[in-house]
Formats: sequence, C-alpha cells, structure tokens
Amino acid sequence: MNVSSFIAKRYLFAKKSRNIINLISLISFIGILVSTASLVIILSGFNGIQKYVEDVYGKFAADLYVYPKTGKIIEESNDIFKVLKKNKEVEFFGKVIEETALLKFENKWATVSIKGVDERSYNKNKWGNNLLEGSGSFSKEGIPTILLGYGIQNELQIPYNTRFTNEIKIFSISKKQKLKVQNKQSLQQNNLIFGGVYSINPELDQSSAIVSYSAANKIFERDNSSNHIEIFMKNKKLLQQFKEELTKKNPNFLFKTHEENNQLIYAANDAEKWMVLAVLIFVLILSSFTVIASITMLIIDKKKDIKSLLALGSNTSTIKNIFFKEGLMISYFGSIGGLLIGVLVCCLQIKFHLLKLDNASIPYWPVLIKLEDIIMLLIILFLTGLLASFLPGKFLVKKLLKS
Repeated sequence: MNVSSFIAKRYLFAKKSRNIINLISLISFIGILVSTASLVIILSGFNGIQKYVEDVYGKFAADLYVYPKTGKIIEESNDIFKVLKKNKEVEFFGKVIEETALLKFENKWATVSIKGVDERSYNKNKWGNNLLEGSGSFSKEGIPTILLGYGIQNELQIPYNTRFTNEIKIFSISKKQKLKVQNKQSLQQNNLIFGGVYSINPELDQSSAIVSYSAANKIFERDNSSNHIEIFMKNKKLLQQFKEELTKKNPNFLFKTHEENNQLIYAANDAEKWMVLAVLIFVLILSSFTVIASITMLIIDKKKDIKSLLALGSNTSTIKNIFFKEGLMISYFGSIGGLLIGVLVCCLQIKFHLLKLDNASIPYWPVLIKLEDIIMLLIILFLTGLLASFLPGKFLVKKLLKS
C-alpha cells in the first residue's frame, strides 16, 4: 500500500475534526448504495415482466407469418405453398383461418373470434398451465371440439364435463347465400362439442375460441383457403435470412416475425424500462454530487495536513491522489454494496416470491437478473465514481496551495 492509499484510508475511517464531514460521507455512501440497489432491482423487475410478456404472447407463436398484400384470403392453389413445401429450413407450416362468429349455449350468446389452426402448432405438450380444463385436443372420438377462452366460457356460463356432452351452436355468415336481414339462410349453423378452457393472455381470453383448421374450413365454407400462414423453422437463427429470401422471391406477400406482429407491446415495455433507468441514473448522478461535497469539505478541513505533507517532500500529485482515492472508496464501496443488496433481494424474490400480486394474471412479481444489465451498471458506476472523485482534487488542491 503506497502513501496516498494509506492516508486516504485513514481519512475515511478516522474521526474528522468536523462531524458534518462524517455525516456527508455517510450520506454519500448510503445514497450510492440505495441508488445502485434500486437500479438492479427495478431493471430485474422489468426484465421479469418482459420475459413474462414474451412467454404469454410467444408460447404459441410461429416463427414467421405470411399475409397477402392484397385482399384477405390465400387460396389453396397459390404457389407459396409449393415454395414452403420444398424449403428444407421449414419444419412445418399451417394454414390459419380467423373469422368472427356467434356462439350459443342454451340461452346465452357471445360474439367471438374463431381461429382455425394446424393442430401441430397447438399440440398437447405446449398447453401446460395455459389449459385450465380439457385435454387440448381438437377432437374427441372423431367429433370436432372447440376450446374457449376463459372469459368466453364465463360469458356463456358453460360447465365443463369429461363426457363431452355440452354442445355449442356456432352461427356464421354463409358464403353461398346473400346476406339479408329476412333471409335466415344467410346464417349457417354448425354444432361443436365443448372441449376445454384456456387462458393465454387477457386479450385472447375475453374474445377468442380455437378449433382445428378442418373444422373452421367447414364452418366458414372456405374451400381450403386461409387468412394467413404460420411457419415453424428448424433453425431459428436463420429466421431473418429466411425472411429476406422469401420477401425477395414472393413480392405478393408480407412476411412478419412474431416480434413484428406484436411490436407495440414490446416497444412499450422497452420504453418504460429505459425511461425508468434514465431517472434512476439521474438520481445516481445526484448522489455522486454528495461525494464531491464530502471530498471538497475534507480537503478544506485537511488544509494543514496538506501543507505538512508538502513540507515533508510530497508532491501535488500525491496530495491529489489521497482525496481521489478516498472518493473512489466511498463510490465503489457504495456501488459494490448496492449491487450485492440488489442481487440478494432479486434472488429472494425468485426463491420465495416475497412480493405478491393480488387480482393479477400472475401471483407474484417476476424477476430476471441479466448479466448484461449488471455489466452496464458497473460501467456507469465506475465512470460516475471516477468523475466524482477526480473533480474536487483537480480544482480545489491547486487553489489551496496558492492561498
């Protein structure tokens, strides 16, 4: 340990002649400690929410979606299907039908968006906790079934039973008849068995129902056409390259990833995270000003010691280093302590779910600690600590020596 480090340590832990300096040093330390811990906890909280949103909206999501640029229908005869069948990067793709229909159970009615899907994209293994009742299958002994969002089931007040005896009437607009108020044939009726209840996200739960593609094809008289196509890839790392190739070769179609389909949700979450981060960094910078104040007052208090050290042969750089290193000690001890406390609190939340959420879709606040966030915070803390420690010695020591 050199002279400047030894004296800096003595100044930091020894009693000062003015109690106010001790108090400001303590406030500086606590301010940086709390700010750093808050940054870790809040960033990890936002990461947890972001991961939850990705899981909720991405669990049943395809890697790539294909939409027609003109119109709303992709006919079965379209060449895009031949292109996808020949492509080796495609694990499988499924046609999707999305239409609005009326559901009736006994004397209850509900308007829903029915989605007809490839059963491989909503297989039994994927459902997990999202399936509240039922097996997740789209048929029972060869009879088509319909899965309802939790909100729709409540609206229809339909009970679930394992014998699959509850029948739901589905009314849709007939494509083969002209739509007239007096013409009952404008609406066609299909009956499906109630096969289960799901909860994916609040938006879907309140407005949707899911059936197999073949059932939707019959209900809406589609002749094997679709509204869009869902593509699932073998190697997701090649997604962007694959998308660009398809876009160049198929100009009549629009290709979107899952993130692009839900751009507003992800953008809003990111914007909130970085806005809060900016506010907390500003608070951290304000805390650093207390370090500047603490070192400034210490330099003034140790004016006699500075002159004694100069008389003993110390140079100006050694004097500056003493106060620079003391500022670093306050900043870095506070930063490291804050990081440890922040990580500890996050680990306790992950393990014991201390912060509960009442009346929410998740029972506790999700937390996810990311290494890149910790590295980013370390860089910010290092730079602010360096600057706050450097400034007082740089400008004040010179003035004191001249006076």
